[in-house]
Amino acid sequence: MPPRTAESRRTSRTPNFRAVVDGLALAVLVFRGHQLVYANEAAQLLRARLRSKYKSELTVLLTDHLRELQRGVGPTMSLLTGQRGEPFYLHVIPLDDTGGDIAVSVRELGSSMGAFRTRYGLSRREAEVVELVMLGYRNRDIATVLGTAPATIKKHLTHIFDKVGVDTRTQLIARIA
Repeated sequence: MPPRTAESRRTSRTPNFRAVVDGLALAVLVFRGHQLVYANEAAQLLRARLRSKYKSELTVLLTDHLRELQRGVGPTMSLLTGQRGEPFYLHVIPLDDTGGDIAVSVRELGSSMGAFRTRYGLSRREAEVVELVMLGYRNRDIATVLGTAPATIKKHLTHIFDKVGVDTRTQLIARIA
């Protein structure tokens, strides 16, 4: 039997990768450099929905975002906001050591917030606060949007942190994503 080269190992993994990723409900796209080379069915549906609903091109948003990330960095999690304010979680994972192939999983914030709220027993108001935290709002801005005092938002965040089991906004964002 001939020795396996790095290319043959990578090629033999590809069908397994695709078989797993094709079955996911999570949108997964793979880029080589900054060119899209693969999108599972969930990603294709998300792309079509964003195109028709928001007139927004997911592939353009992602390639622009990938250009901003440094090469050689390990897995990265980001919150990306589309042209019309629609929030997405991105998990960017290099698939090889050269940084050539990159997998990107995409989730919309709204699609997971209901499950997050139920899982941690958050009130409707607490869930609203979490959504605004995820969008990068500060306490003062959240208070303005929700028509409350900043001290009330601080109290909500204390309750949210206790329920979710985190100590900081960064930990909260990581837990949700």
